Amino acid sequence: MSTAVVTLTDQNYFERAKRTIVDCRTRGEWKGPIILITIAFDAPKNWLDFYGVTGKRFEHIDTSSLVEQYKLHPFVTPHDGRNLSKLTQWDKFHVFDEYFLQWKKVIFLDAGLGVFDSIQHLNELECDGKLIAPDDAPPYDEKKRFFLMLEFGANAEAEKGLFEEYSRDILQERYFLNCMWVYDTQLIKKCAVSDLVSAMNKFPICRCNEMTIMNLLFSYKHKVWSPMPQFASSGKRLFGWCEYDRDYGTANTWRDFCFMKYPVSINMNRE
Repeated sequence: MSTAVVTLTDQNYFERAKRTIVDCRTRGEWKGPIILITIAFDAPKNWLDFYGVTGKRFEHIDTSSLVEQYKLHPFVTPHDGRNLSKLTQWDKFHVFDEYFLQWKKVIFLDAGLGVFDSIQHLNELECDGKLIAPDDAPPYDEKKRFFLMLEFGANAEAEKGLFEEYSRDILQERYFLNCMWVYDTQLIKKCAVSDLVSAMNKFPICRCNEMTIMNLLFSYKHKVWSPMPQFASSGKRLFGWCEYDRDYGTANTWRDFCFMKYPVSINMNRE
């Protein structure tokens, strides 16, 4: 099959990954390949076999140099501290490993993301040469822009390097969420894991960790991001952050969405 569904977990998030995989096989009606990336552990073979899942182990992305930069240049504005407390988020770069070139298209879903309708809604998206992911701001929002993803005032050298490589215009550009995305695996040849890691260490001013770097490279350097449609072909909302997070019009329960990052109107123990 030309498309693989992929999710990623360390040992702490394994139960969430299992829930998303079960959703893919049941409500998602996905009969194709599912790849579970495990970070620094091996998933139980009997569980993988039962759900027809292929396990692929990677080790943690080395963030030691990045952490040293954070110690030398600590963030100064209020934030949630994920630059130090959620270093495992950088492991998402593994989704662009050459291993995935064996498929034409990859559908990535965060561990724990709710799947409430057919995966085919994502598989039918045309993504040749593109990465398709949700816009973090609704269409009417004119204020939520990329400058919110960067830490200013902490590391002057990194800031200088950023604007030597990128135009300041990117600060007012829209950006994507990376809790789910669909991409053409040929992009791996344009932007490899090593390129993402290099940018991670070069610009230690990312308030949203790997999401900031992914936007820098895919949205602004290579210009391959395409916003995910708001609606599926069925008329349902394709993606929602949370039912009550923003104005989704008449959509206000999990049944009104195909995929959701943080559903609260359904029992989360869906297994």
